[in-house]
Amino acid sequence: MLAKTLLFAAVALSLPAMAQEEPAAGQFFSRKSEGWYWYIDPRDEVKPEPPKVQPPKPSAKTAEPAKAAPFSVEWLRTNMPKLLDAAINDPTKENVEAYLYAQRVTMDKSQRYAEQSQRVVAADPFLDENNRVPIASYTKPFFLRQAQEGKLEALKHVATVGGLWVFFDSKCNFCQPQVNTANELAKKYGLITKFISMDGKGLPNVKQFVRDSGQAKRLNLKITPTTVLVVPPNNFFVVSQGIMAQDQLSDRILLAADSNALLPKELSAKMNSYDRGVLTTDDTQQGRTDDPKVWVRYLKDRLESRY
Repeated sequence: MLAKTLLFAAVALSLPAMAQEEPAAGQFFSRKSEGWYWYIDPRDEVKPEPPKVQPPKPSAKTAEPAKAAPFSVEWLRTNMPKLLDAAINDPTKENVEAYLYAQRVTMDKSQRYAEQSQRVVAADPFLDENNRVPIASYTKPFFLRQAQEGKLEALKHVATVGGLWVFFDSKCNFCQPQVNTANELAKKYGLITKFISMDGKGLPNVKQFVRDSGQAKRLNLKITPTTVLVVPPNNFFVVSQGIMAQDQLSDRILLAADSNALLPKELSAKMNSYDRGVLTTDDTQQGRTDDPKVWVRYLKDRLESRY
């Protein structure tokens, strides 16, 4: 009996609390305006508004490049094609006159530049090409004679450090004249010359020769006649493949000798007279700067040691 009483009291206490929590839902008849088959959609969640994207502020206008001054080189480079187009498309007196006067300005500026260039070159020995290679017909032969003497001395020096191998074939039409050329060089400069036959047979003008024993293959020779500069103990430089005149063959021998440091510096300089006063590759790779005063001074210092 006590348990029923406690249960009844607990239910009685809970009813007012439920009615207090949902007063509207517990009174069905007082909500007849909502109809008999009603339900209430849950209240839609209020979605937060997306953050407003601030439009990018207009960037400050970049400063426009300064306009070229009238009659300057920049101005002429830009406007002369336009003036010419206008004069051709519509050849009025004004259009043609404008182009021709712009052309006159260009030619006059060029003349002023040329005159000033002559003054600067005359006052600077490093810019005067006549100091490097004589221009006048009276002095040019002295320059050429010195270069030729340098070549003769260089060839005689090569004869002291090396010799020639001449590869030939008995059926080769060009081998006999090439043998004559090699013999002339040998007599003139004292070059030791060895003739090597590719097919084991000789030529009318070759009294002594040896048979090829693999030298041609090791040197990757393709045709005859071929001339090789040999510098003991194991240096071989192919100087010609095919027939060549005596002066051509001499130049090829000197080129091979000079390229492989077989000549003394003084002799190389005398032979290569056109290299006088010329900057080397290292000279132009060093001393780089955007300041004209600095690199002009640097180039003058380098050129001073090239004469």
